[in-house]
Amino acid sequence: MTGFIHCNLRVLMAERGLNIQNVKDQTTLSRTTISNLYNNYGSGIQFDTLTQLCTLLKCTPGDLFTFVNVSVSFENITSESKVDTFTELLIEDPAEGYGREFISRIETNLKINFNFKFGEHISNFDFCINTNTVLDEHKNIIDIRKVIPDSFQMELDDLSLKVPVYVVDHIEEQLDQFLFECITDLITTL
Repeated sequence: MTGFIHCNLRVLMAERGLNIQNVKDQTTLSRTTISNLYNNYGSGIQFDTLTQLCTLLKCTPGDLFTFVNVSVSFENITSESKVDTFTELLIEDPAEGYGREFISRIETNLKINFNFKFGEHISNFDFCINTNTVLDEHKNIIDIRKVIPDSFQMELDDLSLKVPVYVVDHIEEQLDQFLFECITDLITTL
C-alpha cells in the first residue's frame, strides 16, 4: 500500500488549548464526528464538517490533513506453513449429549518479508511470526493473537525514533490486516 491521509486535528486542538467538548460546544458537530477525526478514524469528511473545523481553528484543509507518502508491504514467504489445529466438540442439544467437532484454534508460524519506505527511511527484511487464532464453529475468526519477534519490534522501535508515531501505527495496522488475510486464506484450505 502506498500512502494514507492523516488527520492533524489532535495537534491543532492541542495548540489552541481545545478539547473535544470545546469543539462540540463551538460547532454543530457531534462528539462522535470530532472524536473520530481526533483519533484519525473514518474514511471521509463532509464539506460542512471541514468548513466548521477550519473556521474554528483558523486553518486551511491542508493544515487539517496531511498526505503521508509511505510504502508498506508484507509478503508471506513461508515455503511450508507450520499449522497446528485444535478441535472442540460443539454440543447441539445438551440434553441429548451429541455434537460435532469443529476447528476452534489454529496456531501458525509464518515467515514474512517486510518492505517499508518513508522518505529516506528504507527497510527490507524477513522475520518469523507466530499466531494463535480462535475460530467459531463456522470457521469465522474471533481473535488473532500474534507474537511479535524481537527483530521486528526492534525495527519498529528504531523507526519510531525517526518517523512520526502515526506511521508506526500504520505499519502495525497493515501487519494486522495482512495476518487476517493470510489466516483467512489458510482457513479456506482446512
